[in-house]
Amino acid sequence: MIDMDNDQFSGTVLLNTFVIKKKRCRVYFHRGTLIWETERPPYIRWTLPLTDALAVNYGDDYLPETRLKEKDLDTITSSSPTSFTLHYAARGSKNRWSHHNVVMSHTDPRQVASWVKTIRNYLLNIVHRPRRIIVFVNPFGGKKRGKKIWEKDVQPLMKLAGIEMKTIITERAGHIRDYLLHSYLDDTEAIVCVGGDGTFAEVFNGLVLRTAKDHHVDANDSEVTLPPPRLSVGVIPSGSTDTVAYSLHGTTDVQTAVIHIIFGDTAGLDLSSVHSNSLLHRLYASVLSYGYLGDVIRDSENFRWMGPQRYDYSGFKKIIANKGYDGEIELLSDPCHPAASTRCMKNCSRCQRHIHKSIPDKDITKWLTVRGKFFMVNGANLSCACSRSPQGFSPHCHIGDGCVDVILVRHTSLINNIRMLLRLSSKNKTLYDLPFVEVYRAREFTFRASPNSSSTDSIDHNNSSISVWNCDGEVLQQADVKIRVHCQLLKVFTRRVQEPIDEPKCFCFP
Repeated sequence: MIDMDNDQFSGTVLLNTFVIKKKRCRVYFHRGTLIWETERPPYIRWTLPLTDALAVNYGDDYLPETRLKEKDLDTITSSSPTSFTLHYAARGSKNRWSHHNVVMSHTDPRQVASWVKTIRNYLLNIVHRPRRIIVFVNPFGGKKRGKKIWEKDVQPLMKLAGIEMKTIITERAGHIRDYLLHSYLDDTEAIVCVGGDGTFAEVFNGLVLRTAKDHHVDANDSEVTLPPPRLSVGVIPSGSTDTVAYSLHGTTDVQTAVIHIIFGDTAGLDLSSVHSNSLLHRLYASVLSYGYLGDVIRDSENFRWMGPQRYDYSGFKKIIANKGYDGEIELLSDPCHPAASTRCMKNCSRCQRHIHKSIPDKDITKWLTVRGKFFMVNGANLSCACSRSPQGFSPHCHIGDGCVDVILVRHTSLINNIRMLLRLSSKNKTLYDLPFVEVYRAREFTFRASPNSSSTDSIDHNNSSISVWNCDGEVLQQADVKIRVHCQLLKVFTRRVQEPIDEPKCFCFP
């Protein structure tokens, strides 16, 4: 980030009069803030921190983000541009950011050149903004709109911001993971994916395994401390549910995700490892779910031709079947119960306290054992909110506190299962107070399936008394697992969910 106390721009002051939408305005630039105000009544003033700026161009034409040299000012002639366009982003309602621009005109081309030079150099000195990125585009996920979203909504805005992009259209499952494990990445500053939660999972699994390999760390050791990847990751939603994007940004709006990547601000995201039999099966970022959602993801694989509707179809079938699964959960409990926790938003104090504290304090944690028959067992790394479930599994789950929220849904009646699903779709109510739901916050936990021969569930050659895990939308066959949270292992591009505002913050004249 720019150190404004020592930066070359800290003492820079620009003051001039420009014409903006046929009105004369005084324009100031000082300490990273651009201010413009009308000279005549009605007096209106606008303030824009340049950290919210995307690019500045001469006139209406795009010019690359290159530094202007002093001699460039001497070559300005009467035919040179007498206006510049400042592109910026503004946050509106429902956590959405949108692209806007303002055109400032002046009769003296030298003044225009001076302002363009100063603003461009300021933006170039925001060192945490990515300049060279690899973009993976999944053309198959969700409604198969990934490539169209990339071409129409992502690429133009990235180009406008002067970002150099290497684009890879994925061809198969595992393509991203294999690329990140074996390719040269030293000249890359960030990884971006256009896809759903599964595409994002491929990215961070590949990055973490690559980093572990480079540091000679055995990722199959469930007690090892995994080294954090150097590269930050951006996720642009184009999947079926996009719970990661929704939980990070408070919206699945594509332009918001792109703008957050351009801004370059990051937050630490917890990742949880899933081990069994001395083997790392996967890392996950959103939710690991056994029972109902495991059955849904397994069954829906038979109906991929239906697109996203296959989840509704399989979900209906499995809710009617109302199967229960015996199991035992052992968890290292954190004293902060999810229901008593604050919501995780921008500048979250709980996540900030855990930036340098990835090892749990043994004096305040304790092991608990829970046994029974469950309709569903969930380990939520995020709130898992989405458009269909505005609150998610655990609305107070934090993205970077080194904990996973364990939500246990006891096997009960079909009516209660429907009550649970209605709660998940509610904008106001949560699962916390349902009598058949237990919620814990844990640093790690283990699950052991307990097939019961006396169960009313039939047991065939596939052992139907044991479910599978739904891991970030992928099937994980191993029932007995150990889950451990790796605090803020991954840096993700986001400005986080913020307090709501009433109106969009656009600096255009009415």
